[in-house]
Amino acid sequence: MKLLFACALAAVAVAAFAQPAPPRRPVPAAPPGAPPLHGVFLSPSGEPFRPTAAAPDPLKTWFEQADVKHLGYLDREAFRADAVRFFKKLDENGDGVIDGFEVADYEHKLVPELADEAEGRIPGLGRDRGSGSGTGQPSGQGSGRPGGGRHHGSGAQDASAQGAGGAGRQGGGRLPPSRITQLIGEPEPVSGADFNFDSRITMDEWLKATDQRFDILDQDKTGKLTLEELRARFKPLSKAP
Repeated sequence: MKLLFACALAAVAVAAFAQPAPPRRPVPAAPPGAPPLHGVFLSPSGEPFRPTAAAPDPLKTWFEQADVKHLGYLDREAFRADAVRFFKKLDENGDGVIDGFEVADYEHKLVPELADEAEGRIPGLGRDRGSGSGTGQPSGQGSGRPGGGRHHGSGAQDASAQGAGGAGRQGGGRLPPSRITQLIGEPEPVSGADFNFDSRITMDEWLKATDQRFDILDQDKTGKLTLEELRARFKPLSKAP
């Protein structure tokens, strides 16, 4: 009797093992209004996020990284903490200052798209800041650089600072396409925190820029930023006639 029972259990175990594994769930596509999948999304502090098969929505990837407490929103404390973390990554020698060499490393190594635009090497991909091509263009409402800082960007990046939703012009013509998407139209977010133009970004300057960016994004002044309201800043524009 025991032998028969043991055989029955073994047969059940073999049958269960032989069953095919359940199919893997497909990776969901980025929702409508997400940053364009062919470019790079820069967080408000300038950290780059590129789409991958496992994480096709760079905006969501950044948001979930910053939302360390899993609250479903970013308050000023979480927003600051994420900015400080990235500051320490940029401060390669750990001296508490982001100097000109470290800014250059950021622009040429971490986000080479910035150097490509500044030096005129712009592939024919991404959105056209002047035409409103409808590929994840940030809305112009509340956009612009924090009140201070400088930049190393090109004329195309300057136009986004004047209002990411506007019809920026460069030399009377339409601006070239960009592979860079942002929530705030800053030409270069890292050097944009250099308020006294001395090529040295201190933590105090960094946090000042961070607070200004939070205030720009917190349009309803609730003290909280949700993924939905941040995503709403990406509004396609009607095509130019």
